[in-house]
Amino acid sequence: VFILLFLDYRNFIHLGSARVFREAAFQLLTDPQTVQSLEESLDAKFISTDVYDAIHREIGYIQKKVQEKQGEIAEKEKEIDGYRLEAKPIVEEFDELIVKANELFELDKFCGDCRWKKKLTCNGRVSYIIEKYGDSITKARIGTL
Repeated sequence: VFILLFLDYRNFIHLGSARVFREAAFQLLTDPQTVQSLEESLDAKFISTDVYDAIHREIGYIQKKVQEKQGEIAEKEKEIDGYRLEAKPIVEEFDELIVKANELFELDKFCGDCRWKKKLTCNGRVSYIIEKYGDSITKARIGTL
């Protein structure tokens, strides 16, 4: 049957019923209710070529934007890596100074959970000093010891 329809379509043979069948199929496929039923059963949406082209252009535009932003992200990551390299010796020096301060001021003996003058815990007192006077945590702990 399909071969006969194809041959009629290509004008190799002429079958009147093939033309009628083709026209009926075209009418059926252009019927809005039939299209809606097909879309629901296929779980798809039929769109015109203009809409498809517009969507395709928009996707291309968005892909270009994504590539641009990925390039920007890569540049920022390189910048961050540079900052990390710059900060590494500073962090190491800071860690050494913290160790020395802990030894010098015996901050490693800071308990935090014990009661300070029977009112607050030591951590509570440190929080109060930081909040009230704006001191650093280390200075507040030294003041609490």
